[in-house]
Amino acid sequence: MKINRALLSFGNSKTFTESIDFSSLTFDGSHIRKIESCEATVIATDYDDILRIEVKIDAKVIGICAYTLEDVELSIKAEDELTFSDDENDQDSYYEKSNIIDLDEYILGILLANVPVRIIKKGAKLPQNGKNYRVMSEDEYEKEKEKKHDPRFDILDTVEFDED
Repeated sequence: MKINRALLSFGNSKTFTESIDFSSLTFDGSHIRKIESCEATVIATDYDDILRIEVKIDAKVIGICAYTLEDVELSIKAEDELTFSDDENDQDSYYEKSNIIDLDEYILGILLANVPVRIIKKGAKLPQNGKNYRVMSEDEYEKEKEKKHDPRFDILDTVEFDED
């Protein structure tokens, strides 16, 4: 979605709605598989040196279940506000040197920030045990680690020291 600041009049708001296609993006594969759809509504208000943009996002995201690694469809609704400034030293606003501002990266950032870090499919349970592995709590692991003997240091028991 691109906004042309030259088409906005001072103090008046203009609304834009667009479907944004993020299907060509690849993700890390451990959190999100893909973004199926994204509908963004933007209300842009130009105040000469500041452009204020209100963003509303409605998206369908395919996430990955933290327990089963299966696909989970999520419906994400998010709202945020962005400000753009003509002054590149303005610490509180984004700086875009062109009059045409591409909002896709900003909208993607807002969308990804609203996807839960840990996605769990409804009804999914943690695996208990399986072939060549077992699931235990951190306390159980620490107790077992204390009981284990590391044979790599046994050779040090045979070292004799000269006592002078």
